[in-house]
Amino acid sequence: MNQLNNIRMNYKKIINKLKSENESVGEWAHGDFPDELGKVKEVFSKGGEGKGEDWERVYHFIDHDVFISFSGFYSSYNGTDFDGWDDSVTQVTPVEKTITVYE
Repeated sequence: MNQLNNIRMNYKKIINKLKSENESVGEWAHGDFPDELGKVKEVFSKGGEGKGEDWERVYHFIDHDVFISFSGFYSSYNGTDFDGWDDSVTQVTPVEKTITVYE
């Protein structure tokens, strides 16, 4: 296990690590993260080819227990575009909600 995996990182440290490796949000938004960040699992996905223009992926950085959302816009002619780190990347938390529907 890499030395960084032994140290729990918060959202800001994870983002700074990603920025230091590559300035582009798009390089990381599809889930190919550096091994030093440990296990990462995609836990939510919306949008993309045939699924709409609002694009989002949420990843759980398991070793750090941090959830990070990457959001952008998908178009068939250009793929996925992002507005930059401040507008496209946020820390999120899972929230369970109960709803009532009538059928």
